[in-house]
Amino acid sequence: MADGARRTDRIRDPVHGLIVFGGSGDPHRDETDRIAWDLLNTGEFQRLRRIRQLGFFDLVFPGATHSRFAHSVGVYHLARRLARAIARREGAAHDPGRERVALLAALLHDVGHGPLSHTFEAATRALGRPRRHEEWSAEIVLGDTAVNRVLRGVDDALPGQIGRLLTDEDPKDIYGAIVSSQFDADRLDYIQRDRLMTGVEFGHIDLDWLFDCLEVGTIVVGGRVPVEAPCLYLGPKGVQVAEEYLEARFRLYRMVYMHKTARAADKMLEALFGAVIVDADRRKPPPREPLLRYLTSDRPSLGAYLALDDAAVWAAMSAWIDAEISGRVSELARRLRERELYKCVDVGAVDRQDGDLFDRFRRRLDEVSPAWLGDVLFEDTAFAPYRWYDFDDASALNKVLVKTPGGDEPTDIASVSDVVKALRPESRIQRAYVPRPDQAEELERILRDAERGAV
Repeated sequence: MADGARRTDRIRDPVHGLIVFGGSGDPHRDETDRIAWDLLNTGEFQRLRRIRQLGFFDLVFPGATHSRFAHSVGVYHLARRLARAIARREGAAHDPGRERVALLAALLHDVGHGPLSHTFEAATRALGRPRRHEEWSAEIVLGDTAVNRVLRGVDDALPGQIGRLLTDEDPKDIYGAIVSSQFDADRLDYIQRDRLMTGVEFGHIDLDWLFDCLEVGTIVVGGRVPVEAPCLYLGPKGVQVAEEYLEARFRLYRMVYMHKTARAADKMLEALFGAVIVDADRRKPPPREPLLRYLTSDRPSLGAYLALDDAAVWAAMSAWIDAEISGRVSELARRLRERELYKCVDVGAVDRQDGDLFDRFRRRLDEVSPAWLGDVLFEDTAFAPYRWYDFDDASALNKVLVKTPGGDEPTDIASVSDVVKALRPESRIQRAYVPRPDQAEELERILRDAERGAV
């Protein structure tokens, strides 16, 4: 393989085709690709091959077995395309150093994901461990890791710069928007990748047209002290593709990410972890498995976290099925392994907007108090398909901005698109899950009583 700027490495991706690292003819960008390739080959990054992007969702969509590794490579590829679009539009104002930080942060944005991705994060958050994967990602970048050594080999300041970018709540500049915004490389990849791997027919986005319509400009933000802030926006010909992008994300949430069967598995894992901790506290067993060691630790180390992947979770569940352990632990583990999932009663499907049926249903259920009440798992989740930000703050970089014909400056797409206006209201998912069909039928009767106001 050739050295220096001529070195190239390749990955063939089912979404983006051939992704080439190096060989662009731009020494700075080829050097960034070389760093990215070295990061990609660290143990911490290779661990992402063993973590599924969509957790338990292959229980519903059998093709959804793609990994966080594949997604992260795709995000890096799209981040480069965003960066090239910015460089073309910015001209002399382009900052190659800041671009490098953003591209490497995009590659590493998910390196801190736990097993089963968001499924594991939600389950451990319910146990009182609200640490987000972005925080673990930053710790991997800053800690005693191969990732950190690669970055420090380039520049001692690079880990700190990337770590800050990974934990920023909102983008601080136009390069930060590549990593985290409503129009970032992460979303552009997972919408396409999850659509392909789940096999759904909706959600195609014309990425070539989208990037061609992308512009760099400024927008006035701030209330009492207005200032000009840099922004990414789509020209008039890009409004329709922006609508397609947001509609695709909305439909993926409604029809894939919130699918009741996969969500039942998520809630069962949450209940399983809680039962494991109770059982471990009672029996004080030696925590042999990496997962049990992590769950029973008050302050798990980075090393303990990095020992976890999907295989560790499945191995632990298999051990819990056969071990002398509480019946609830072994039963939940067995059900998950054999796809004997809880049945769903969807309360939100019959509730009116902003209604209180879920609360009335739960009160009525407590009054009836069936013998199996302790087995009921509840879900009350809200998601907003599109957040409409106030221009009085500095959140312009977190909007999907478009410029209409004759417009003086870009504006929030929600102010000009009837499609996006229809997507704006917050959606609520309110459900109850029980082990048996007859219990679900009883919940349906209790729900009908609550609907009639029988409290």
